[in-house]
Amino acid sequence: MKTEGAESDPVVAEIPVYLSKTLLDKLYVLQYPVRPCSHSYDDATVLKTKIRPQSGHVEIEMGLRTRGPTYDKSKGEQIAYNVDGAYREMRDSEDNFYKSNVMDKIVLTSSKALSDTSRYAVGVVRDNSLHLTPVTTVLALRPSFSYLDQADKRGRQDRKDATGEEDSDEEEKAKKVTVRFEKPETEKSRKAKEKSYGFLLRKIHEEPWIEVDYHKSGGEHSEFEKRKLYCLYEDEHIDQFSLNADEYMKHLVPPTEEVQVIAPGLPAHLMSRSALASLPLHDRVKTVMVNAGVASFVELLSVLGMGANTESSQSVLKVLQQVAVLVQGNWVVKSDIIYPKDSKSECGVPNDLIQRGRDYVLYLFTKKTGVTRGEVADVVGLPSNDLKEILYGVSRYRGTRTTWEFLLPTDTAFLSKYPDVVQRQQMIWQSRSEQLAHNFKDKTSAEGSKNANSTSPQKKGRSVRVKSEPVEDVADSESQPAPAKQRRANRDTR
Repeated sequence: MKTEGAESDPVVAEIPVYLSKTLLDKLYVLQYPVRPCSHSYDDATVLKTKIRPQSGHVEIEMGLRTRGPTYDKSKGEQIAYNVDGAYREMRDSEDNFYKSNVMDKIVLTSSKALSDTSRYAVGVVRDNSLHLTPVTTVLALRPSFSYLDQADKRGRQDRKDATGEEDSDEEEKAKKVTVRFEKPETEKSRKAKEKSYGFLLRKIHEEPWIEVDYHKSGGEHSEFEKRKLYCLYEDEHIDQFSLNADEYMKHLVPPTEEVQVIAPGLPAHLMSRSALASLPLHDRVKTVMVNAGVASFVELLSVLGMGANTESSQSVLKVLQQVAVLVQGNWVVKSDIIYPKDSKSECGVPNDLIQRGRDYVLYLFTKKTGVTRGEVADVVGLPSNDLKEILYGVSRYRGTRTTWEFLLPTDTAFLSKYPDVVQRQQMIWQSRSEQLAHNFKDKTSAEGSKNANSTSPQKKGRSVRVKSEPVEDVADSESQPAPAKQRRANRDTR
């Protein structure tokens, strides 16, 4: 039986593998997802081909057979009339989208089918050897219907030329405009802007098109280019590919633990349950709290996949108090975790001030269910955008009451079940409130002294001439003019 099992998967052939780099960064794989294999574009007439090398976009103009039995000539004439307008024959043919009186072409535009092509290559076999060429990009080509937009634009232009009036849809209506001054662009906002869809789309459109020649498959030029898929130096060996059987299998099929944390299809800030379960308990609790912001203890246990038994609850509570604080029986991630020090907000405020402001808001919610924005702003002194970000993270706005209410209702079950944890958190909040009061008091005192120093000497001089003032301030008397002090000294001598 062992001999039969060993011979059930015999090695039938061993072939050498070559890596060709002649077409490196130049090999594009084109797909036609809306075109069946039985109706390929091999026999189609290609009128023009354009490419944007940096973004990797391709555009191909294909000629249509306008005299076949499957072509609707009346419909083609109507489309050409709508796109090029009624005066198409009076213009140069190069200015018209369609060269004839009918729709005689279609345009295929590309979109990237894969974001990462580092694992793909095109292979060809010759003389019992496999030649591989890395793929630069994989593009899916679909028909473009931009001529419909051009027909709509042409129709509006023709109506304008005939009547001399703009369409009612194009007339600008009076709008209330709000003028805002743009904030200075930070490094963080600049990087986020560069990753946005609008920025990438604008960058693609700014790249100029480059016209290239199209050669059909089977032609002399195509066969010449096809030879570049073969490696020219078959006698050259690359040492890094000289692997034994175990190393080769390790590179071909990586171990499970190396790809366990990868979550295909999920956004970058999310994590699958399997990946979350592989982390230590502290990291699991911290990850969940950072993403949730505010959560009840029951919800936290459910997300962590842990039961409600006493042992699991105590272990989670022990770790939870290191990364979160208790507010109305619910848990809120600590401010120093989401606002780390040595960093600033988009408004340029240091994160240590943001931490104080957020802790003050949380402290207010430990005392009552709702706060107003005014009572918070008067104390913390943060910019409007930073304060709104704090409030939106832990509360919701009730427009009818003009107050901000805490996100979750009070968890009375947790408060009654874990009184020791509640008492410990109350002591922590009491200590934190004293620190905040000291910090905000120093800030108020500093601002008051600053305002006092900025008072003009003229105002001080007028204040000492008030007759109803029973006792004179020494500092104010020193600021009086010299003749006034001399007259007062003479009266005292008499």
